[in-house]
Amino acid sequence: MNKLIKKILSSKLYLSITVVILLAAAAIGLYTFISITQNIAEMTAAAKETLPYFPDYPGVNTQGKDPSLIKRGEYLAKAGDCIACHTNTLEKGRPFAGGLPMHTPFGTIYSPNITPDKATGIGSWTDEQFMTAMRKGISPQGHFYYPAFPYYYFSNVTTDDLKAIKAYLESIPAVSQENRKPDMVKPFNARILQEGWRLMFFHPQNPTGSFQPNPKQSDVWNRGAYLVEGLGHCAMCHSPSYHIITAELPLGAPIKKYNLTGAPIQGYLAPNITKANLASIAPDEIVEVFTKDRLIGGGKVEGPMLEANHDSLRYLTHSDQLAIATYLKSVQSVAPPKPSTEGGPGAGIYEGYCAGCHATGSGGAPKYGDITAWNTILKAKPDSVYTNAIHGIGGMPAKGTCITCSDVEIKQAVDYMEAAVKGGAGTTVVKAPKPKELTIADGQRIYEKNCAVCHNSGFRNAPKPGDITAWKPIVAEGFYATTTNVISGRKGHIPHGACPECSDAEIIAAIKYMMQESTTGKNYELW
Repeated sequence: MNKLIKKILSSKLYLSITVVILLAAAAIGLYTFISITQNIAEMTAAAKETLPYFPDYPGVNTQGKDPSLIKRGEYLAKAGDCIACHTNTLEKGRPFAGGLPMHTPFGTIYSPNITPDKATGIGSWTDEQFMTAMRKGISPQGHFYYPAFPYYYFSNVTTDDLKAIKAYLESIPAVSQENRKPDMVKPFNARILQEGWRLMFFHPQNPTGSFQPNPKQSDVWNRGAYLVEGLGHCAMCHSPSYHIITAELPLGAPIKKYNLTGAPIQGYLAPNITKANLASIAPDEIVEVFTKDRLIGGGKVEGPMLEANHDSLRYLTHSDQLAIATYLKSVQSVAPPKPSTEGGPGAGIYEGYCAGCHATGSGGAPKYGDITAWNTILKAKPDSVYTNAIHGIGGMPAKGTCITCSDVEIKQAVDYMEAAVKGGAGTTVVKAPKPKELTIADGQRIYEKNCAVCHNSGFRNAPKPGDITAWKPIVAEGFYATTTNVISGRKGHIPHGACPECSDAEIIAAIKYMMQESTTGKNYELW
């Protein structure tokens, strides 16, 4: 009897402990979920910051030091855009003194002071400690830095360049400013969890740091690769990140196969900057993005890229700017899958491409669901909304950078946004029709109806189909580049072949016909 009672009591105790543990786990999970939700809301609010501040680079003290090394280090620090994160630009703080809040779903991180102040900055750091921080993401105290600090990329920087950067930082004015501790959601405040992140994502090809040039490529290409994949840390904004459950919970680890294919960042959309978008763009036109804040195809650079231009890229030599352009034009990555169409036509495209700006209203984009903003646009120019979305306008890139999207899909995304302010009424594109498979013969018909007026007469040097000599450089450039040029109106082409009513598929069919007639040994029907 006593054994039975003890067994019952023991079972009840075990059950009670189990219930308490489950309730505690649920409470912690609820707390974490609520905190992350609040942090995402704070990130959205922070993305509305529209008054950029570009701090001036401070003077340097070269007394008793190597001026040439300091000058080189300053150039490299500008290439790495160190000043952008290590200056509290929101409060117009002292350069490199840190304190800038970086909002993440998992909490807020504050950039540290990297001036040569010995108590609050890096003035007491040894060269070895600096190297370890930059290449391995480990502080002199032995704790792991969060991946908001791009040591993932800085691990590629050479020893000599890191020493030059340190020499520069040691020569700028010291600022006594205490560092702020990160305000992270539990359990993400435990830095030991970074060990798991590092095991999954941080695998530097060369643990000693030094970038390894590709002997099969030119010096210009290798210089561009070194800047883009190292100090420039371009993929930090321009590559999709691994995430937890949803893209709103990024892990700060780029998906390598999608390298530089674009991603949302701070309420904006960092576009695809691989060969897929840039193959037909002249290097000097890419450089003008850096130096003139001019988007390719028109419009003004805004958001984080505007800051990168003013703090970093415009300080680079023209040869380095061209090297970056040369490398980017060569990058071939897998295109990320199109977003799911769950939620109706246009929903997936909106979530994957348009929401980067329209969810927050960044850069003047009409905010999703904002009746006033959308009614103003629809009343003023109701027939041009599709055209603007497809071809781009102002700060909005053509097709929201979804180069693989058809015109119909972009129209569906527009309809999806319009429906949010019309209560679902007024949607014109309900279902994408199955496109007809156009043949070379269809291309000839489209050519004769729309293109022949220029190409048969040689207007604006338009080459006539069958003139193999005239078409030779166009054929050499490639079918994809030619199609991009014609549709977007680059390299002297009239946008969309001067046929705004033609679909992309019809334009492509006409190009297939012309190129098929103008070369030998190729079958453009296969494209």
